[in-house]
Amino acid sequence: MDAFALLSEQAAMPLGSAYHASKWALEGLNEALALEVAEFGIKVTIIEPGGYATRGGKNPDPLNNGFLAEPNPAYDALRKRLSGAMGKQPAGDPAAAARVLLELADSDDPPLRILFGQGFQPMLEKVYADRLQNWSDTQELSRRAQGN
Repeated sequence: MDAFALLSEQAAMPLGSAYHASKWALEGLNEALALEVAEFGIKVTIIEPGGYATRGGKNPDPLNNGFLAEPNPAYDALRKRLSGAMGKQPAGDPAAAARVLLELADSDDPPLRILFGQGFQPMLEKVYADRLQNWSDTQELSRRAQGN
């Protein structure tokens, strides 16, 4: 038996703090759930999707996450810089994602996590390398915070 969680969080992006908070909460929930139900033969897969050509290919502005709130002008410069970096990856085909999702559901040993889409691997390798370096750099402070 498999359970799937559709989310997209391993790295934070500016202008998405509320979005990231909700997605990271689901990430933790599903990782814990996988550990809790493993002994019953239930497997959980967290799917980390990129952008897909949904809504008839007319997705909302990715920098506004499709919300109807007015963008705050204080962030106009940041939004402009980000818009240059966004949209470089082609939108994925939802039908192809559905086929892979069914393949995972039929798998005897699905992964806990899988990235759907292209271009994430190098970005996540950098994110995790930076995190590991930060933890290494602050190890002395961490030790002292223990109080021993």
